[in-house]
Amino acid sequence: MRNYIVIFIALFLAGCSDYLDLVPDNVATIEMAFNTRASAEKYLATCYSYVPEHAHVEQNFALVGGDDIWYYAERDFYMNNQTSLRLAKGMQNATDPYCNYWDGSRGGFNMYESIRDCNIFLDNIKDIPDLDKDERERWVAEVKTLKAFYHFWLFRMYGPIPVVRENIPVNAETEELFVKREPVDQVVSYIVELLDEVIESQHLPEAIISVSDESGRLTQSAAKAIKAKVLVLAASPLFNGNPEYVNFTDKDGVHLFGAGYDPEKWVKAKDACFEAIIAAESAGHSLYSFTKLLPIGDISDTLRHELTLRATITDPYNEELIWGIGPNWTGDLQRWCQPRWTGDHNARFNDTKKSHAPTLNVVEDFYTNNGLPIKEDKNWDYANRFNAIHVKDELATDHRYFIQDDYTTAKMHLYREPRFYASVGFDGGKWFSLETKNDALIPSLNAKAGQFSGKSGEEIYSITGYFTKKLVNYENIIQQSRTVVEGYVFPIVRLSDLYLMYAETLNEVEGQPTNDVYEYVQRVRDKAGLDIGGDLLTTYSTYSKNPQKPLSKEGMREIIHQERLVELAFEGHRFWDLRRWKLAEDYFAKPIRGWNIYGATPEDFYQVKNIFFRDYLMRDYLWPISQNELIRNSNLVQNPGW
Repeated sequence: MRNYIVIFIALFLAGCSDYLDLVPDNVATIEMAFNTRASAEKYLATCYSYVPEHAHVEQNFALVGGDDIWYYAERDFYMNNQTSLRLAKGMQNATDPYCNYWDGSRGGFNMYESIRDCNIFLDNIKDIPDLDKDERERWVAEVKTLKAFYHFWLFRMYGPIPVVRENIPVNAETEELFVKREPVDQVVSYIVELLDEVIESQHLPEAIISVSDESGRLTQSAAKAIKAKVLVLAASPLFNGNPEYVNFTDKDGVHLFGAGYDPEKWVKAKDACFEAIIAAESAGHSLYSFTKLLPIGDISDTLRHELTLRATITDPYNEELIWGIGPNWTGDLQRWCQPRWTGDHNARFNDTKKSHAPTLNVVEDFYTNNGLPIKEDKNWDYANRFNAIHVKDELATDHRYFIQDDYTTAKMHLYREPRFYASVGFDGGKWFSLETKNDALIPSLNAKAGQFSGKSGEEIYSITGYFTKKLVNYENIIQQSRTVVEGYVFPIVRLSDLYLMYAETLNEVEGQPTNDVYEYVQRVRDKAGLDIGGDLLTTYSTYSKNPQKPLSKEGMREIIHQERLVELAFEGHRFWDLRRWKLAEDYFAKPIRGWNIYGATPEDFYQVKNIFFRDYLMRDYLWPISQNELIRNSNLVQNPGW
């Protein structure tokens, strides 16, 4: 087996779990790998080990490959040569593609190897003396789900792919080795067929009971959620009626994309989303609410709500999480997101990058405190949003839990929604952690050049002037005497994601928005603290420049899109959502923007800087297949534009 599998072995949180023992190199034959329950269980762990680490900025390139995060790459050798950032810079190529999960290189690994190992497992997990029937059936269901997920990962990147139903025999004829890409509809049908086999068998548990031993293992809810994501992707504009691909064929003239738009795909996606929601809720999943007691004693309702929004990501095994893995890379990710506001922070973290920085592009997506896009709220001063303003008196009272009193920050930071303050660290913004002694004395970031939280000299630091608060655990303590960075399970899918997918599919199926569309968006907005004393429709009718927007299918589509961009910000969904909506050209071709981090005064710091200019072309929606792979297999065709 592959030696480098060991880098993925922290799939399960328990340090002493048997699932950490992968197939050893000295296993001479496949038969030996399946002659006992213990050795077969190690092969099961091998099948799991290919799930990309979603907190790793290279394996989960969607964290960095879009427009929402940027790095101080000019002086950071690692990130300047990091394949995911090169992807974000528009440097993709067909000779040796970045983030290559087809044959494995440049920040990816061979996902077809993962499928091969899943097939080996399914072919051999039969007559093992000490493995009982129920456990065997559960393992089979898990590996079928993994096999489906790995096909989905490739499909999302490359579109039409070769489907590997069974491994090609070692004595196969040469022609059998030259596999062909299958049409998108066939790829989707096969993935869904695999998942339906698992779902109908009911051999996956409804929920993980012993999270200390089985964190990261698949459940019935997770399988249904993966199916929902597959069908939503297949129904979306990138793959459903995309005129750019209508003439894309293989070498035999077989069309690899459907001839036109098929509304029935949205119906299938809607049904799958609803089934996934019912399964998740029946298994005990619900929207997260922070209920913990803190050592500082009672805290304000405002701070408790902020911790609800933050700990949705960082509280391991919480009720909203449907499937996730960790904590292997969440420690490193947090160090890259963490600003400093004490001398201990500087001393303890002086060897880390502190540069996983939100862009001004994504900061503008968060709503106003009225729950509206900043361009559409008639009470919010959009035209002067970049101006500096001194926060004092009434402004200070309104923002006492969010912004430092008697301090100059940007108008952009005032009167924003709770998710903004829970997700983004900014100049003048407060940052609660367990280092805080009292919720009335929450420390603030002073992030102008030369200030404690700002850039100093030529160091590698936030390139935009912002910090990714959402991904940093509030339980972290960074002191000279004691430094604790609490890892967590990074979410692959959570309940809010399902709610918004269901609302999206309902809206696409119906001629105009229905009550169910509003309801599932409202569930997410209620948790976010929006629409106080009313609902989305009331908010728009009261505060919006366009009060009729949620009444039309097109208007509600825009609302759902932005709700996903805000709710799932910094979790890696934005990159894929903008692609499947065919909106990536609108977002990713714009300059990456931030503040002038070299400015020491408010007047200098609050100057919008274009950090990076890039192009995004139609070809960038699908990954190129490497030239070596095209030469090796003459039956393959390259994706359009490459």
